[in-house]
Amino acid sequence: MLLAPLLGRVLLRFDAGKEELHEDLSAAVFSADGGLWVASDEHHSLERFSPVNPRVFGEHRHFVMADLLGEEVREEVDIEALDFQDGHLWFVGSHSAKRKKPKGKTMVKDLERLATVEHQPWRFLLARVPLPESASGSARPAKLMRTEGREGPGVNVLVELLRQDPHLGPFLAPASPDDPDGALAIPSKDNGLDIEGLAVHGDRIFLGLRGPVLRGYAVILELEVEEVGNGLLAPRRTKKGSPYHKHFLDLDGLGIRELCRHGEDLLILAGPTMPVDGPIRLFRLHKGLLLSGDTLHPQEKGVLEPLFDLKNGSRDDNAEGVAVFSWFAPNDSVLVVYDTPSPQRRYEPDGVLADVFRL
Repeated sequence: MLLAPLLGRVLLRFDAGKEELHEDLSAAVFSADGGLWVASDEHHSLERFSPVNPRVFGEHRHFVMADLLGEEVREEVDIEALDFQDGHLWFVGSHSAKRKKPKGKTMVKDLERLATVEHQPWRFLLARVPLPESASGSARPAKLMRTEGREGPGVNVLVELLRQDPHLGPFLAPASPDDPDGALAIPSKDNGLDIEGLAVHGDRIFLGLRGPVLRGYAVILELEVEEVGNGLLAPRRTKKGSPYHKHFLDLDGLGIRELCRHGEDLLILAGPTMPVDGPIRLFRLHKGLLLSGDTLHPQEKGVLEPLFDLKNGSRDDNAEGVAVFSWFAPNDSVLVVYDTPSPQRRYEPDGVLADVFRL
């Protein structure tokens, strides 16, 4: 596999007191005014940077999720991906359950932790917020509704639809038969549902799944949404009556870590579904934004192609966020941000380096 064609690095400078945010970067996107937005999957906020010189982003601004959505958010949202479209910043949570990790204190407690699956309702979030510099004054935040508009703990309508799906339904069974609308029984890192990629193109939303991976094929969900009042969004059924489509891709057995638009193509960052060392690989799905109906894609030149590997076999520098970048020419490269940055990637107490790779 071709080694990553590194052009260089750019510096992200965080405000004092917010340095810990760069430990868990999971998403990146540029808005129309050139601002760089990033998110951490361990917090409930979004971060904006401005270009202060060609290789440095600073003037950090911190946006708490409660302020963006107009409601109180007290727990981790687990934002996994961002995109910008028509004056709105879109973001998506993992939509996953979470199994506790052993801490190495006592065997009894560690076994108890391994048997404990947590459900955090704010992880089940697909939403958009208008950005003041580019959206109209009438725009307002909106998020995907829960079942029948229910706003209490539970899952959203997308999960309810997928529970009836012949491919994905078995992975989305509820933890309790007495609560069919409730928490998922299979956690994300056990090949359960785990959304980590997002691309928005007009009315179409593409969601990349880290899991489940089926017989080596990763999955992209495609759906359209419409406003239904009270700041809520709902899936719009297509002319054929389906509320979503599925695209299966041979990514060498890897799951999807991020999606990114590049012209009419989709760039796909892929990595292991489990928390293990393995390749992080960038693919191109040609004409991916123009797909129609359900599709299946083996690797084929001019259709679905691997581009290069970002790393292999390291426990730090986990590539998570990808945004189209202009280094020598417009849109000639991608900027990549990392979870668990290595010591070499840190720059003084408030900075972290992102990589730029040639396309």
